[in-house]
Amino acid sequence: MNDPKVGEILSRYGLDTAKSLGQNFLRDGEVLERIAAAACPAGRILEIGAGIGSLTGLLCQGAKQVTTVEIDEKLRPLLTEEVPHPNHRFIWEDILKFDFTAIEAPFTIVGNLPYYITTDILMLLFRQMGRWEKAVLMVQREVADRLLAGPGSKEYRAASVILQSFCRGETLFEVPPHCFYPPPHVHSAVMLLEPKKDRPDTEGYMKFVQACFAARRKMLAASPALLQLLHIDKNRMISTLSEAGLPQNSRAEAFTPEEFQRLYKLCTK
Repeated sequence: MNDPKVGEILSRYGLDTAKSLGQNFLRDGEVLERIAAAACPAGRILEIGAGIGSLTGLLCQGAKQVTTVEIDEKLRPLLTEEVPHPNHRFIWEDILKFDFTAIEAPFTIVGNLPYYITTDILMLLFRQMGRWEKAVLMVQREVADRLLAGPGSKEYRAASVILQSFCRGETLFEVPPHCFYPPPHVHSAVMLLEPKKDRPDTEGYMKFVQACFAARRKMLAASPALLQLLHIDKNRMISTLSEAGLPQNSRAEAFTPEEFQRLYKLCTK
């Protein structure tokens, strides 16, 4: 489908977008092709959300197998007819409850993430490190900027550190509101994420970084959330910071992802 008339197609099936699910369907043919080109060629693809199937069809042309996890059962009649590819299957489920072992690894992840659960989905994907080899994701532009922000920036936070510790990330291109139906009130961006080979253990490290940013203006040595998580006192934290070559008055917002990883190793050895 090139430049699909989303409104007309939905109307044909007596449907409309669901605000409660954050549905803004991509309708720009050129953008759809650019996303598919970034993801393909691929062996297996996990697509998060189908929209009206425009991107799904393009992915099926460039991958051996495409699995789409779609939460909106009302779209079933439309998508069953619009995506008749033999190398495709739908799983009608909430992606946040999806069992990733249902897809043979490794696979590529593609999706236009609903803005209201973007962080939840990203954290879920980080917990699946080792199963996927690439992700091409549409997110709010401000979220992309935040995820790629560096130390000292007001946008720099736990999600920035976690993503940059686990993945190499970049913004491929921006997508303006008029490319969607209905148009959102914000600009979007398509990101490429590629897992790093040398990365910390997932769950423990994520909790560590989140605890460090629980009170981002506090010195780490005086952070109750961090000291409680590590089961250590302030003096031990000061000593560990010194061993890591970091000032004892350090704050989380000043550390690079590499410094977080070094400190984490010392705190958990």
